[in-house]
Amino acid sequence: MAKIKEKSYDEAVSELEEIVTKLQSNDCEIDKLREYTARSVELLRLCKEKLYKTDEELKKLLEEIE
Repeated sequence: MAKIKEKSYDEAVSELEEIVTKLQSNDCEIDKLREYTARSVELLRLCKEKLYKTDEELKKLLEEIE
């Protein structure tokens, strides 16, 4: 799995979608469940951080034009 900080938002979402597909599969190994869950939490934190940062930057830009 790629390092978390090097991923873009779209890459993180794509990896999350892959994990969801694996979890929904009948072939999902129970031994991988913890790994998938931990990775999902990392990716969700990254996405949340990027969304928050983008929101703050947009607010600042919009304040400048008012």
